[in-house]
Amino acid sequence: MDGAFFSLCWKGEMHLIIRKIVLASRTREYVDAVLDYVQGSEYSRKFHVTAFSQPEAMMRYMNEQTRASMPDLIVGELEFIELMRDGLDQARVPILLLAEQDSPDGDLPLVMKYQPLSALLGALEEAVSSSGNVRLVSRSGEESLVIGVTSASGGCGKTTVALNLAKQLGRAGYSVFYLNLETLDSTKPFLQTSLQAGSEEELGEAFSRLMYLIRARRSGGKASEQRIDVRSYVMWNEQIKSHYFYPARNRNELRQLTKSDVHALLEVLIASEHYQYIITDHDSVWDERAEALMDRSHLLIWLLSDDIHTLAKASAWMKYQEQLDPIRTGQIQEKSTYVINRYTGTVVNTMPDEYMHTGLYLPYIPSWKQMKEPELLLGSPIYQKEMRRLCDAAGMLQKEYSP
Repeated sequence: MDGAFFSLCWKGEMHLIIRKIVLASRTREYVDAVLDYVQGSEYSRKFHVTAFSQPEAMMRYMNEQTRASMPDLIVGELEFIELMRDGLDQARVPILLLAEQDSPDGDLPLVMKYQPLSALLGALEEAVSSSGNVRLVSRSGEESLVIGVTSASGGCGKTTVALNLAKQLGRAGYSVFYLNLETLDSTKPFLQTSLQAGSEEELGEAFSRLMYLIRARRSGGKASEQRIDVRSYVMWNEQIKSHYFYPARNRNELRQLTKSDVHALLEVLIASEHYQYIITDHDSVWDERAEALMDRSHLLIWLLSDDIHTLAKASAWMKYQEQLDPIRTGQIQEKSTYVINRYTGTVVNTMPDEYMHTGLYLPYIPSWKQMKEPELLLGSPIYQKEMRRLCDAAGMLQKEYSP
């Protein structure tokens, strides 16, 4: 089930992160009521609730968590708790038993299932606060960190890497936005969403409406004073633990985006103070969209393949850019991290330029070659493990717990 939308604002060097809570109950209506309440209340700024009504689904989720991405609190009915409690360090991840009546004989603290939702959320907040586990992230600056996934040629796996990167950061507890500005958005099979009749057309217009507001604000007048609430235009996807724009119906809207448009769009996302990370994905064609995303990124993940054509093209692109603007090219090189994608265990070709040194690899997954279920691209344990290593090496996972 989808977690509730949450927002975040941070100042200074050490920043408090929204608490991750797992809620488990067989009563689907109860779970929906709690999620709806969180989303519409002040607790949307305090909690990110992931809810389950099936024990098997909850166990799959818990088994995927690393030590750093474990929830701050687990609240569940006895059936769910008994499945997981033996494998948990309860000093680090406290458990509350969701009960319908008091039971003095149990060894777990209780929270009453049926009580005013404001009182329930207050009890959860108190349980997390008294646990002594404070989730912190260390980062300088106050802006969202923009990470561009790029390559000099098509077919290097940009979208697969960008989606899996968003998933890793989202699972680690960060607030993430996945920004796809491909002319033909290839993400729809991976981000399947159940929609009511007629809602797909409305969602497909959301991006166009947002860009209209952004341009109107830039043109001056009353519109320039209007603060844009991005929550009205974005969707949440549980698979990648991130927000994103539903693919635009009018593809010309994307083709006509100028560099200024893209910069303004990124500024709106950053100014919303909802996202710590913005992951960007663009066409292989080097148009104004790609240039804007590259210039605005704090970190660029360059994907390379171990073949002479891809390596030669990457080298030729950088040399051409250096002729056009050596200062800008130097800035791009300084924030670039080079990654060999579809790594098979050995590298046959040498890097064409000395600045393209890399010790970072993402594995080739043979089962992806002919698959019928696109969501498998987000579910390979081997790929997820190497993606975590990439995040660690690039300094993206800086979360730590205080004793």
